[in-house]
Amino acid sequence: MYNIILTDDHQVVREGMKFLLSMTTDINVVKDFDNGAETLDYLENSHDDVHLVLTDLVMPEMDGIELTRQLKEKYKHIKVLVLSSYTSEEYIRPVFRAGADGYIIKEMDVDELIQSIKNVIEGDRVVHPDISKVIDETGNLPHERNILSKRETEVLKEIVKGQSNKEISEALFVSEKTVKTHVSHILNKLEVSDRTQAVIYAIKFNIIDF
Repeated sequence: MYNIILTDDHQVVREGMKFLLSMTTDINVVKDFDNGAETLDYLENSHDDVHLVLTDLVMPEMDGIELTRQLKEKYKHIKVLVLSSYTSEEYIRPVFRAGADGYIIKEMDVDELIQSIKNVIEGDRVVHPDISKVIDETGNLPHERNILSKRETEVLKEIVKGQSNKEISEALFVSEKTVKTHVSHILNKLEVSDRTQAVIYAIKFNIIDF
């Protein structure tokens, strides 16, 4: 028997999913929650028997991307399968970077959904064709081709906070000249022309942890 958790902020979706999955003999919905924070709270004391979390992406308090990231940090044995209506790059890439094991869409039929859950639990990576198409069409993003160093990531985090070069140099205990060099490298690697665009890029693609 596979034990799973449903996380979606729409109750009607959760109830519908529970009904559909109740028709199977080997998938058991142990709990359902309307946001990632509640899911993590439950798992603190009940994670051993959970095989998979089926989660939406856009939710209050904690979205599916952050839920995935924390789940993979704390409970590596639990699989994460995204079930969402969103098929744009700005959602797809961040959740896979967070560690998602699969990404399917809500429009798929029941048999495909059930099989996807089983396949992910058994160790397969499951990606709906519509999602694969987006990944193939967009190719690698600049920050995936040009990996930021640990220090560059730290500088970018400070830039997102709105810190000046002087403030960054004081926070990271380096010279202002060194900060300027890092900023230049960051702009080149992200293929943007200024700090504002770097901030927008970092937030859009969720490339730093706050």
